[in-house]
Amino acid sequence: MQHAYFSLRPLLAALFLLCAGGADAQMAWRPFRPGLIYSYEVPGATVNGQFTTPGVYSLRLDSAYVTATGDSAWAFNRVMRDVSGLTPGNSTARRFRKSRNNLFGQRLRWRPGSAEYTLESVTEGSAQTGVALTLRPRVPVASTWVANTALGIGATLTSRDVQLVGGQPDTVAFITLSSGPVVRLSRRFGLLEGPQWLALNGGPVQWVATQLPVPLAQSPYSPLRLFDMQVGDEIGYNDDGSIVMAVPCTLTKTLCRIVARHQTNDSLVFTYRYQTRFENLGAPGCNPAGVTYAPVRTGRWAFSLNTGQSREFSELAMLSGEYRTSSASLVMMGRGVVQLRPGGGGCGGNELLAYEQLFGFGFGNGNGVFGPIPDVVPFVFYSVPLGMGPVSNRNSYMGYYRRIRNGVTTTCGSPSTYASLLPTRAAQAAAVASLFPNPAAEAATLALAAPARPGTRLVLRDALGRLLWQTPVPAGHTEAAVPLAGRPAGLYLLQVEQPEAASVTLRLNKE
Repeated sequence: MQHAYFSLRPLLAALFLLCAGGADAQMAWRPFRPGLIYSYEVPGATVNGQFTTPGVYSLRLDSAYVTATGDSAWAFNRVMRDVSGLTPGNSTARRFRKSRNNLFGQRLRWRPGSAEYTLESVTEGSAQTGVALTLRPRVPVASTWVANTALGIGATLTSRDVQLVGGQPDTVAFITLSSGPVVRLSRRFGLLEGPQWLALNGGPVQWVATQLPVPLAQSPYSPLRLFDMQVGDEIGYNDDGSIVMAVPCTLTKTLCRIVARHQTNDSLVFTYRYQTRFENLGAPGCNPAGVTYAPVRTGRWAFSLNTGQSREFSELAMLSGEYRTSSASLVMMGRGVVQLRPGGGGCGGNELLAYEQLFGFGFGNGNGVFGPIPDVVPFVFYSVPLGMGPVSNRNSYMGYYRRIRNGVTTTCGSPSTYASLLPTRAAQAAAVASLFPNPAAEAATLALAAPARPGTRLVLRDALGRLLWQTPVPAGHTEAAVPLAGRPAGLYLLQVEQPEAASVTLRLNKE
């Protein structure tokens, strides 16, 4: 009698082939997959200017559709492209225009049932001629085919073997084009190497993958990486005007302190307190010398963990060359991950995620070309390794931070520079008013450090916060009586409420 396994073997084999031809098999060898961010660099390349390399270029597929012939197609995110063909991460790229072509073309096309993929770019005037590059990673090794009919360029599958890709073993296909460029494809991880702007002639620059493709949450653009802050962390910002002025009028210091952090499955929200000090230097043509303080205020930063976007940081999370339009003449563009020259990054280090503001008017711009304007600092930098938010935001830059992790305090910059900002509540209250005698028996006197402004009010509460008494303080007065007769001994809280300033609370003991 035949065992049931042998009678079912054809069915099991068919089932296995069906599974192998399912979603995973359909995705195998695909150069790019939706929902993932791909990152590339030119190994060993250097550039002149502010950045030391052409940067790490990031891209993704943004949309999917079916062509008129029934092919499946995925479009890359649109970018700003330097008029000379340089990539956004190259600091010598200064004049940009809007482009439908990304680093490896405008779209990826696949005909269902076939074993080939086609990368396509579109013609952009004299800047680029549209090309199509057909890839066949599953043909036998040494096979040849026409990779581009219009240019008569052939392709050969030079090799296909198992290699380590990002530390993981995978099958890699090496395709050599008859015109010189090469393409490397991983079965699971997609395009590992290819020619810049999908150029097939003239010795184009070869870009190589820097890491495995990842979703936003695992990329340098994740808010959890860029804003890896906890309650109690402090950040100090400087704005001395020296970036655009030889002799600044004012030195500005702002201290931020994280007071709350709330994270859900799809959002990250910080609450912080901040205060700014303005020091007028009294230089010719400036205001008289002196120091003033802004009131202590509370702010909020909120991020989507699904998209990386934030209302407070509108540039997040655009990839290399990706842009958002503010007006007909103003765009914000992603520069990708760049490397500053040694010593240029300050507390944030030199490996930075960069964004740049571009204008459609001014010298050398206009007619659809965007670029920076002289004397305007256009860059916003984030330190991916540090994770303390923006380290430079146009005219301001991070001059200090303090963070505590597992009981270890890490500091950069001088905390004494910001020592007078964000005082403790007791110090803040003492700077506004004092009480005497304290403890008191029948009454206490409140002494204000400065004459009361119109709208100043006193509020007395018990230790549980219940309202007991309140009164306005006449404008210009510097003292006020606080009655305690008939009240039981114990602790009371006196709030001094002032218009356009944070209220302060003083502790008052009744004998």
